[in-house]
Amino acid sequence: MKIQENIPLAPLTTLQVGGPARYFAEARTEAGVKEAVAYAAERRLPLFVLGGGSNLVIADQGWPGLVLKVALPGVEHEGEGDNAIFYAAAGESWDHFVDRTVTSNCAGLECLSGIPGTVGGTPVQNVGAYGQEVSQAILSVRVLEITTGEIRTLANADCRFAYRSSIFNTSERGRYIVLEAGYRLKQKGQPMLEYADLKNFFAEAVHP
Repeated sequence: MKIQENIPLAPLTTLQVGGPARYFAEARTEAGVKEAVAYAAERRLPLFVLGGGSNLVIADQGWPGLVLKVALPGVEHEGEGDNAIFYAAAGESWDHFVDRTVTSNCAGLECLSGIPGTVGGTPVQNVGAYGQEVSQAILSVRVLEITTGEIRTLANADCRFAYRSSIFNTSERGRYIVLEAGYRLKQKGQPMLEYADLKNFFAEAVHP
């Protein structure tokens, strides 16, 4: 794991503002995530976990500790009867991942296209749009427990999803780092069209 110093953070956010990280590490493996967390703990550095940097405001003075960018790559896909199971690493682009599920003719995430950020941030905030929430599709979340270094797999119910929330941004905030999320989608399923504007759009597309 390469630890860098005084790395500008503004280019890593969608708002493009903010100062540097005193220490910075980009992890592309789970072992790298564990190593970076251990580095911060040994030196008693405050740790900040960075994903896609969407809607993130960083102070001009930057971050005094270690910024860990979770850039874990990879998507796996397997069939399970009428369902398709996708396992996506936390560093994958969320929009690219949704596009992959749609082009694979799988329903369950289609309304969440266009949301910025990475896969790892979606279970944290239980992102949603047009009547669809990611918690409706999440099967499991693989996490690293920061204090113990233990890797665990949490079931959907363990995450206690609610409107725009989960244990990751409420009761267990700061306890875990998301490494991967599993999604159960419907193969050849119909897209969710609950909002009137979506219904009208697709109706006009079919019957111009």
